[in-house]
Amino acid sequence: MADQQTLHPAEHRAYRELYAMTRHLAHRWARIGTLLDGMDLGEKLQRGAAESERLLEELKPRTKWYGLYGTPMAQGLGAGLADLRTGITDRGGDTGMVVRFAVLDAEHLTTLLRQLAELARARDDTDLAGFCDQWAVRFEPHLDAVRQAAVDLGRDPDRAAAPVVDALINRVAHGVGWTFGAVGEGVDKLAGRFRRD
Repeated sequence: MADQQTLHPAEHRAYRELYAMTRHLAHRWARIGTLLDGMDLGEKLQRGAAESERLLEELKPRTKWYGLYGTPMAQGLGAGLADLRTGITDRGGDTGMVVRFAVLDAEHLTTLLRQLAELARARDDTDLAGFCDQWAVRFEPHLDAVRQAAVDLGRDPDRAAAPVVDALINRVAHGVGWTFGAVGEGVDKLAGRFRRD
């Protein structure tokens, strides 16, 4: 471990964000992966969720050394936001959109890990920098796999446009989402006719 036991305030906040984001991703990807059970995409999300759980376990002793903890608040926030997303917005969205947002979760996580590595290097903490770099490298294959699966979903337009799960509540929420989208499209079309470019 580094000799310094003080994190820069930017690191302190970013590690709290890392706890929240990693819990968010683990929780959300596991739930979406379960909903897409039987699809290659679902398996990739499940594997990424399991890897993010391992990151949380390995992160605990690293940040504890600096007097920084990620439970109950940071991880609770991450899990709560994931529940909101999977319980509300993911129900009303198309499968393609839900999966694209899942890719953004992983982009956020890997970018955050890379930035934390640079923050640690700025105060000569090569141990913590190495940990963050290693985890960015470990997680990027999961990001790439889910991104590619999201792209490949475009080969099945009907599945990409369908709700994640074909359950009554999902179909209703999905229909509401399509209705709001159609209204917005109509407003934009009307405005476009009267706009002078």
